[in-house]
Amino acid sequence: MGCADLHSHSTASDGALAPAALVALARSLGVTTLALTDHDTMDGVPEAVAAGRDAGVTVIPGVELSARVQSGSMHILGYFGDPQPAGLVERLRRFRELRVERAQEMVERLARLGAPVAWDDVERRAAGAIGRPHVAEALVAAGHAADRHDAFARYLADDGPAYVPSSSISPQQALEILAAGGGAPVLAHPFSLGLEGEALRGAVADLAQMGLRGIEVHRPDHGAIERAALLEIAQALDLVPTGGSDFHRPDGPVALGDTGSQPVPEETVSALRALR
Repeated sequence: MGCADLHSHSTASDGALAPAALVALARSLGVTTLALTDHDTMDGVPEAVAAGRDAGVTVIPGVELSARVQSGSMHILGYFGDPQPAGLVERLRRFRELRVERAQEMVERLARLGAPVAWDDVERRAAGAIGRPHVAEALVAAGHAADRHDAFARYLADDGPAYVPSSSISPQQALEILAAGGGAPVLAHPFSLGLEGEALRGAVADLAQMGLRGIEVHRPDHGAIERAALLEIAQALDLVPTGGSDFHRPDGPVALGDTGSQPVPEETVSALRALR
């Protein structure tokens, strides 16, 4: 029996593998259903869908949007039936332009901090949408950080001296954009909001009122207590409990298909399809 991974990234955003290579890895690891959810772009989806068709892997077209919240940023996944949803592609193009402007400002701040990197080097490292990981790699290459983790810890984390807040949309706007494209919106890594207990439940309830349809429950960084808490929220608010590895690179902290100690339930994929 295969498994599902509903959160992964390719070189179209900040992943290390091209979409077709990501699908090939999925097949080798027994992942039979894979959602490609790159940041602010669906450019890699057609290649992934075609590769999946040849490899016997069902590829779900997806995207990950960032939204502004008081604590920093919230990430919302969208799952679609169409590899290039009408009306959504142009919105995503503008989001990528804003990503470039943000990264350029981070490079300017790094120069003022005495850790200069070349913008050309950052651009060269991004096959698709530019993000902080590409700036981090440039920092490492320039000798200002030992590795990507060190680059974030010293410069690029949300409280770092070179961090630039994203000009993100609001959660309601993100949900409306995804729904307008025919997508099923799902809250990614809920605990990254820095909330627990009733505060987290209340925040998710507000999102559900705005149109949220699912929440990530099964992740490699969720233990039994976290999964139980999120499942309770999902059941109380009639949200689909989804899951995924949030895979970026083979040498990263998680493996493709790793959703923690429990796999994504088989009925999750059909439930998402019904919501689209």
